[in-house]
This record gives sequence, structure tokens and C-alpha cells, in this order.
Amino acid sequence: MLANFIPATGRISFVGITIPGMGILDGIAWVSYRVDGPKLCKVQLIGDGCVRKIELISDVHGIGKQQVIYPSSSPQGLELDYRINNYDQQPFLLFQISITNQGTQPIFLQELCLFQADPALGGRVEMPGGKAELHFFQVGWHSWAYTGLCRFSQRNSDSWIDSITRSSYANPVTPRPHRKGEFSSEGWCVLANERTAIVAGFTSTAHQFGQLSACTDPDHTCLKLSTQADGIRLDPGETCSSEWAYLQFISLPAIELMADYVQATARQMQARSPTSPPPAMWTHWYRFYHKINEKLLLENVEALARLRAELPIELVELDDGYQPAWGDWTFTNRKFPGGLEHLAGQIAAKGFIPGLWLAPLAVQDKSRLAREHPDWLVRDRSGKPAGAGFFYFMNIHALDTSHPAVLDHLAQLMDTLVHRWGYRMLKLDFLNAGALPGVRYNPKLTRAECLRQALQTIRQAVGNDTYLLASGCPFGPAISLVDAMRISPDTAPRWEPYFHWLPWAGPFLKRNPSMPSLRNSLRQGLNLSTLHQRWWWNDPDCLLVRDRSTRLTKAEVQSSVTLVGLSGGLLVSSDDVQQLNPERLRWISLLTPNMALRGLPVDWLENEMPSLYQAKLDQAGGSGQSWQLVALFNWKEHEVTCRLQLDRLGYAPGKTLHVFDFWSRKYYRVTGPELVFPEVPAHGCKLLRVCEAMACPQLVGDTLHISQGVEIASWRVQDGNIIIETINLDRQVGGELLLWLPREPANATCNDDPVTIEAMGNGIYAIPLAFHGRSKVIIHL
Repeated sequence: MLANFIPATGRISFVGITIPGMGILDGIAWVSYRVDGPKLCKVQLIGDGCVRKIELISDVHGIGKQQVIYPSSSPQGLELDYRINNYDQQPFLLFQISITNQGTQPIFLQELCLFQADPALGGRVEMPGGKAELHFFQVGWHSWAYTGLCRFSQRNSDSWIDSITRSSYANPVTPRPHRKGEFSSEGWCVLANERTAIVAGFTSTAHQFGQLSACTDPDHTCLKLSTQADGIRLDPGETCSSEWAYLQFISLPAIELMADYVQATARQMQARSPTSPPPAMWTHWYRFYHKINEKLLLENVEALARLRAELPIELVELDDGYQPAWGDWTFTNRKFPGGLEHLAGQIAAKGFIPGLWLAPLAVQDKSRLAREHPDWLVRDRSGKPAGAGFFYFMNIHALDTSHPAVLDHLAQLMDTLVHRWGYRMLKLDFLNAGALPGVRYNPKLTRAECLRQALQTIRQAVGNDTYLLASGCPFGPAISLVDAMRISPDTAPRWEPYFHWLPWAGPFLKRNPSMPSLRNSLRQGLNLSTLHQRWWWNDPDCLLVRDRSTRLTKAEVQSSVTLVGLSGGLLVSSDDVQQLNPERLRWISLLTPNMALRGLPVDWLENEMPSLYQAKLDQAGGSGQSWQLVALFNWKEHEVTCRLQLDRLGYAPGKTLHVFDFWSRKYYRVTGPELVFPEVPAHGCKLLRVCEAMACPQLVGDTLHISQGVEIASWRVQDGNIIIETINLDRQVGGELLLWLPREPANATCNDDPVTIEAMGNGIYAIPLAFHGRSKVIIHL
């Protein structure tokens, strides 16, 4: 890519060198501010008087050159400078705008616009293919807000309930476009047609929230990148810089379109992504909700201990329902007479890691904290506590984390919960409260800085060994500070949003993209898979497999199990395990241990809910064999015939493939261009293991673990025998291996016990296995 600044006009253009006809041209850059009243002022980067120079740079992205454009002065004494980084070995550009107050009075910064290309302002976006329809991939402020594809014929995700939920789900400061084809995004976005794509975003995320907006009208295509300064005061002599913006042009199709951006942000922010998978967890929330009590929780702990051989849960988390009020997190209500320290000891005594849910930045009016420290709350302009949302029939307010006393309180709270009482995992929820707009103690901190400062305080207090899971958290400021992040709205034992206490609203809620439901949870899990193991460990929310006290169908539950398994995110069970039948219990166990898979959607630029999901794997036990796990989903409201085009998985025409249907236990030998699956139920899926046929013995599928091969520790052929050893699965295992063999085997053993071999035709043989922990299978040919 090439960046060009035109001194005569003060305009900036970005041109794709390797993609003819690709460019974002004649854009402008500016900063808006206020002085001493409501009037909004603006200073623009202009050409007159600007000096340009090229400097060599070396940073986390590599070696390159930086083009520096400075200074551009306004009559008010405000100077802008602009920096553009171009790297020798990277396919993207980074750029940043800074403002220096050389005047005599403070100003209050509102927005730093790094680039705006709009036909109405003389700019334009050009993409090969002429005036074709464009798609916009939109990212929500945090997990509860819609993330997914937007088409020109649509409007920015909006519904009648937004007026109630906006302070909780969306960034309250970001303007909401309402015209057809106009969209906004938080943090990053993709603008694409069938041939090319623009990936834009922000690689630094600690100081300001970054926004992207676009119009996808082919006759009025525009793109804007800016950051929110939230009215912070800039005194004379001070400088404020925007976050670093990212821009990349890509030819389609591409294997993983957002990989370069996500990895660049991970480098810049020094992302914290645990190297080993997190423990399997259990929580009461989606079965008992606020009806939980100490006795009921400990009964489930006892049940989990009895079931450990079948379901190796390692961590038990107490969720919402124990506290007397939000804000008073070290106290318990009458349902938990023993208190939190006692409860952590009881959980640990049964061999589980104690975990605890809390919303450390959210406060209720009636809480002891709010009554004793009213000066700790974020205020609105009238001086009243600012509203941070309405949940469970209560209004929530927010702690002002720019206040030193609030940070001391957070540090003491975390020290008590972790180091004194023994909670080694904390789920930090409703963290968006820390970025609530309002009047704060320190007028020089942005909302993003206030949130990050709170998370830094928490991380320092709990130490590096405590597992932090964030939820309801604006993504950017949390990078490098949390181990895992909820990337979806709340799940629910229903496909569509529904409130049992508000049944008349059902028809109005069911299309809402953010309200709790399995559909909304799965959509976000699909669309944000690219973040997994790069910024943190993704949390797709809890897995609900029960067949009672639920409205979910068997097909919907299997789709949920499939996505949780292939995405490789956190495994958190939230059923009453005492009521699970053996089949449903086994579905959870198929995901243990977590094998750190990393699936990705294939058609995310085609569908709001991608229907084709792929996890590429190789080297099962050193066998040299590679395979793919492919989920083919039917998100329609009725049964359909699903077709899998094998070239979309990267297979050349004419290749002979082994395909195993995991849920149906069916094998296919495929040589044609597609596979057809009739009668796939509504919201159901096909989970397929696909590999190229070879002349040597092959594993073509198994039902020991959802990875269908990663559990194989070693595979070798010796003296005419095939010897297969598994890793320690740490549970009772029952299932089978499906092998393609060049001739019929004579016999087989598992841990020296003979097993029966089933011939399935086409050279496929099923080897049934039953063992605990590890197994050694010997097949005599």
C-alpha cells in the first residue's frame, strides 16, 4: 500500500499497489473540540505550512518508514501532526493524528478523526468491480452488541428496545446512523465487494474508543476512522494523540481476512492469551438463576464430584444471587449463611477450583457502598448518579474509576476474594459500567482509560495466576489484562429472545440481536472466532444440553455442542447435572479435555449467521495425517437439504475424500464436487470429519472426542500391526475408532482386552473402545 499526502490540499490518499483500481482517495483529517461552551469547533490538517519528512522506524511490527507531516497550525494555536507507518514485511499501514494546544486556554477534546473519505467532502472510496453492492462487517462495542454482516439494503442494527438497552449494549457516545446502507462499527470493520476488501481498525486500544463508519451505497461510498476523546481537558502545552489506525487492502477470496489485523493488535497491545486451555467449568446461572442458595449449590458440587469419572469438571463458579446488593461483593444474603470464604473452602474440599462472579464496577442505590461513598459514583451533568443500565428490575450506577479511592477499594476487594478467601477464578461482569459517559473525578481521563485503569488495578491485585474472565466488557481496553472474554450475548434455554415475565413482548423481542437466546449467542461465537487464542481465550457462554426445563430442540443443542467444540473456547456447563440423562452427559464429556481447537467461519462475508465452519487439524499422533472438522449448519426455521461444496474447503476437483458424519455415525467416500445432506432439521447441523484418501491405514473418524484425532498421542505401524495410543482423557471413555485399512484386520485389543471389529464396507472398520484415561489399541492386520 502507498500513502500520499498532498500539501496543496491537505488531503491524504491510500492506494493499493498490488490491487489495480483500489484506493481511498482525498480524505481529510481533523480534530473537534469545545472551549468554554456547547459550541463544537474543528481544526483540520491542512497543507499550507506543513513540513514532511521520512524517518526510519523499528517497532513490534518490524522495520519500516514513518512519514511525518507537521505542524499544521490554526488561529487558535492548535497544531496537528500526522504520522503514517509503512513496514517492509507487513501488508498494512498504520497512521495516527496528534493535537498540541499551543494556545493560552484549555480546550476540551471531542473527536480525533484520522481519516474521512466522503464524496460530499471531496473524497471517495474506489474498489475494483465498478459500482457493485458492498457489504459491511460490523463489530459491537462488546459481546452483547451485534457483530456480523450488514448489507446495503439494511439499516444499522436497531430495534425499539434500544432506547432501554443502549447504555448497556452499545457505546452510548457513538452516533447511530439510521439511513439504509449506513453503518458504524467499534474497533474494527471490513468493507467488501465480491473481489476485494478493506480491513480497517485500531491496533492500539488503551486510551480511546475507536469507531469506523461507512456508507455502502455504490454511488456514495465513504469511510471514516475516528476516536472518541470524551471531552477530556487539554491544557496549554499538552499534546493528545489518537490511537494507531490500521488499513489493509485484500483480494478475495482470502483464507482468514482479519488475521493480519488481529495479530497486529495483539502485538501492539501485548495480548495475554494463555498457552494452555482453561479448565472445564460449571456454574449454576442458566439453570437456577437467582433461585440459587448455598444448599443447592453444594448439592451440585457433590453431584459433580460423584460424576468426575464421566465428566471431569475442574472449576465451580458461584454466579449472581449471593450478594445483598450490587456493590457489596464481600457480603452475602440470607440464602448463603456461611459466607463466601466458607463456600470457597467447601468447593475446594471437593477437589474443585473455586470461582466467583461479580460486577465490580456496577453499584445499586441500596448498596452499603453507594450509601457510604456517594462521591465514588460517576455523575451526570445535573450531579445525579449516572444510569448504567436497567437489569433484573433494578437501576445500576457506575463506580468512578478515575478516583484514587475507588482504585484502592477495587484492589482491597480483589485481595480479599483471591488471596484471603481462595477464589482463583473471577468472572468480572457488566464492565461496560466502567466506560459510562459522565462527570468524573479526573477530567483528563477518557472513558477507555478509566476502564483500563480499573482492569489494571484488578490484575495487579489478583496477580498473574488468577484467571480473569471478562463479560459485558468493551473489547479494546481489556486486551493484555484478561485471560478470557465473553464474545457473545447471554445464551438461554430458548432459540429466540423471550422474557417469561413479559410474554406479550415476545413477538417484538424475537428478532433483537442482543437479547439472551441461543441464536444470538451462536451468531457471535461464529463471527468473533478470529479473536480466539490471539487476544484472549474466547468464551462463547455456557453450554446447555439438558432435555428438561428447556425449549431447545435436540438439533439446536447439537449445534451448540458442535460450535463450542470446534471453536475451542471455554467449556462452561450450566445444567443441573443431577438431571442430565447419560446421552446428554456424554455430549459434554466429548468436549473434554479442551484440545485448543480454533475453528473459523468460511462464509462470514455472505451470511449474518455463517453456515459453514471449519477447523483445520493435522499430525494425529505423529501419523502425518491431516484432516478438517467441518460444521454445516441449517439456520433456517424449517428442515432443508444442505449442500457442501468441497472446493470451499480447499480440495481440488477429483480428490477422493473420506467423510465421517459425527452425529449420525455415517461414512461417505466422496469423489464428486459436493456432498448433499437431505432433511437437516431447523437450527441443526452436520459435523463432518474430512480428509484425503491415502493408500496407507488411516483414521477417518472417531467418537472418543469431538476433535476426532487430536486425542491420539501416537500412531505407528510395526511388524504388521497398527498401534494407536491416546492421551490421558481423564475420564471414562466410550466410543469407537473408524479406520480405513487396506485389508481386513485379524483382531484388535484395547489395553490388552480383545474388542470386536465391525466391517462397515469400503474398507472402513469400526473399533469399539471403552477405557478410563489412556488407551493402547493394537490392530493385527
